[in-house]
Amino acid sequence: MRLRLQLGLFAILLATLVSATGTSATLLYSGGEDVDFICNGGGSCTVSTTTYTFRPAWARSAYEVYGSISDPAANRFATSPFSANPTIWVHAQYCNVYSSMCNTTTAANAQMLRVMDSNGNPTLIVRGTGTAGQVKVSSRTSSGTFTDLVTCSSAVNTALTQIDLYVNYGTSGEIRLYNNSQQVCSYTGDVTNGDGATTLNQIEFSSVSNVQGGTSNGRGEWSEVIVATTDTRAMSRFTANTLANGNTVGFSGTNVCSAIWNAIANNDANYGYSGTANTTHECTIKGTIPAGSYNVLALVMSARALVGTSGPQHFDFVTRTGGTDYTSADFAALPSFSNISNYIQTVNPATSAPWTVSDFSAVGFNVGEETKP
Repeated sequence: MRLRLQLGLFAILLATLVSATGTSATLLYSGGEDVDFICNGGGSCTVSTTTYTFRPAWARSAYEVYGSISDPAANRFATSPFSANPTIWVHAQYCNVYSSMCNTTTAANAQMLRVMDSNGNPTLIVRGTGTAGQVKVSSRTSSGTFTDLVTCSSAVNTALTQIDLYVNYGTSGEIRLYNNSQQVCSYTGDVTNGDGATTLNQIEFSSVSNVQGGTSNGRGEWSEVIVATTDTRAMSRFTANTLANGNTVGFSGTNVCSAIWNAIANNDANYGYSGTANTTHECTIKGTIPAGSYNVLALVMSARALVGTSGPQHFDFVTRTGGTDYTSADFAALPSFSNISNYIQTVNPATSAPWTVSDFSAVGFNVGEETKP
């Protein structure tokens, strides 16, 4: 059988020059669409292309889940596990939908963000209080006991808003929550849950608005997700989706490089494939980044792939820049379509220097994949 590769989503992580003051950022994760995330809680995750739920200049959609007050949230999605760290920043654009628009409705104890420790336990959770726009940060033991660490005195504006969460995980630790870069609450002290873990390695997302009946109520809409070790408040994630065939075209299939497949959740009807190892297919990308002065932190690639019982069993991500193809290490795919996300390139492989915005608009810049044995 043949290796089938569904060319995926590509993201450019940008930081405004204002934030580039000394300490370099270590990017741990980046995601924005269904190909980037793990859907938990019964698979009730969908894509929203309603433009008030995300920033159209930066993203093509939001990833959404319905809210609940259960523990864990009945509907939620997660990043893939990232390199475990004791100190992380979590960044996203969030729209809290109740009825038909983003607003400040919050349900008591509805879980918005779940920070997972390296033992797999949800150790810190941002939850609603039931007061409009108000949230709290709670510690949770591995057995499910909650301790509210801090209730934010300022309401969170959840009509499409930027959320940043800082966690220094330890017995003498710290938590800070920001809304549109303004601090709304903080806590200093023991932020651990007692299970012995000292690092964090995954984030789960849900909705702070509970379902109140009717399919239009109680949704959390997430986009532009970034996890890093340094301040994320001045960062943005630009979706550089594939557009058309590029320099090397080796796959067969339908709409191999088209932008249409990954704007719709899990559209596995459009894919490229090859039964031969060392076959490359490259694509051009969308490159019109909103006006501004930026440092580029990384180019991040994701894909959706499957393999058969014979033929190529692996693939490499391909970046074509400066007239040369540069490949990643081998990635293994499963016998059914699955997401392979978060391949991070922090430098231009042609120059070994940090990426610049102009690199992505240069003639001949392509992204793609290569089949491997």
